[in-house]
Amino acid sequence: MPALRSDAEVRQEAVETLTRDVRVDASHVEVHVANGVVTLRGFVGTSFERRVAEDIVRRVKGVRDLRNELQIAPRSTRSDAEIAADVRSALDRYPGFEAHRIAVRVQNGVVTLNGVVGSYAERANAEAAAWQSTGIVDVVNNLAIEPAMTRIDSEIANEVLIDLAHNLDLTRQKIQVEVQGGVVYLRGTVSSLDQKWQADEIAWWTTGVRDVINELTVEPPPSP
Repeated sequence: MPALRSDAEVRQEAVETLTRDVRVDASHVEVHVANGVVTLRGFVGTSFERRVAEDIVRRVKGVRDLRNELQIAPRSTRSDAEIAADVRSALDRYPGFEAHRIAVRVQNGVVTLNGVVGSYAERANAEAAAWQSTGIVDVVNNLAIEPAMTRIDSEIANEVLIDLAHNLDLTRQKIQVEVQGGVVYLRGTVSSLDQKWQADEIAWWTTGVRDVINELTVEPPPSP
C-alpha cells in the first residue's frame, strides 16, 4: 500500500519541478498545499506559462486537486493590430488545416480564435500557431470541431475504452465512458489529478469526437 505524502513533501517537489522547467519563470510563483490541494499564487508573463505551471504541478505525486490563481503580468506590450497580423500570418503558414475558416480577434492582448476545424489536432495546432506571436496575454480557443469523418457513438466509446485500457497508468475499471452525439462523457474515479487529465487527452484524440466532458473525480488514497 503506497504511503501518504505530507503537504510539505508535495510542496517541495512542486517548487523544485517548477524551478527546473525552463518554460516558466517561477521567480514570482508561490505554492501552497493543504490536505493535498495545491494552490498556485503570484505572477507569470503569459497565459501559456500559467497553463504550463498547472500542468507541471498536477503531475506531482500526492496532488489531489489544484487551484490556479496565478495572475498574468505581460513582459512586453504590442498593439492589438500588430498581434492580430502576426497571428493571421502564423495561421496562414501553418500546415494541416484550412486557415480561412478561422477568424482572429485581439483585444488588450487577448487573442480569440473563432470558427470551425476538422479535428482536435487541428484545434490544438491553431492555438499553438497563435502562441508563436509575442506580446500575447492569452489565447481563447473557441474553435468548434466538425469531424470530417462521422462515426456512431458506440464506435467512439469502444475506441476510447480500448485506448484507456492500453494506458498502464489508468485503472479502466473505475472509468465509465458514455458518448452522445460525438460528445464523450468521462465518469468515475481515478487515483490522481494527472490520471484525470490523461483520460481527457486520450478521449480528445479519438477520431470523431466533438467534445469531452470530464466528470472524473480523484479518489483519495487509502489510509495506511
